[in-house]
Amino acid sequence: MAPSRSWTGRVFIAASLDGYIARPDGDIEWLINPAPDPNHLRPSDPRTVDDFDQHMARVDCLLMGRRSYEKVISFPEWLYGTKRTFVLSTTLPTGTCSHDSATVEVIPSLDEAAEVFERERIRCVYIDGGEVVQEFLRRGWVDEIILTHVPVLLGSGIPLFGYLSQYVRMTLLAVDVIENGMVSAHYRVLSSPDGV
Repeated sequence: MAPSRSWTGRVFIAASLDGYIARPDGDIEWLINPAPDPNHLRPSDPRTVDDFDQHMARVDCLLMGRRSYEKVISFPEWLYGTKRTFVLSTTLPTGTCSHDSATVEVIPSLDEAAEVFERERIRCVYIDGGEVVQEFLRRGWVDEIILTHVPVLLGSGIPLFGYLSQYVRMTLLAVDVIENGMVSAHYRVLSSPDGV
């Protein structure tokens, strides 16, 4: 049984219908500029699943992998406002830097990140990036997932989920149709690979 945590882990992510978060080369153009579909269902009104701004208001910080970080810093603007950001990397230099008015800190391991979360009494962590999400799931550190499925099949790419030693059970809390025929679902994790 895993040691208890004082913080919760929350995933907010989008994937293709076949479970990829990016093409093999990291391209996410299919996500950020989806093809308009005038025939899709109208968006749910009112919405029951958090949108990005509502999600960000619920988390204290975010932790992402190096590849996700390198992708988001290529965008014209920093997406996360002033929210404290941790980047998990053994190749980037450790320490802090800033983007706009946000502090970004490079941490070399998940164990060190968990120590920071405990020491600084962080309550809710936004987990982003395929490999980081997978490792948090393996450790039983994911409590909620908001997953948006984009109506596209990529055929190959960077998978959202990877190998687990046993299945992870979840319960569906809410589901919405959103723009461009995307479907956003909110899940609570009931059990994880370590049996928690």
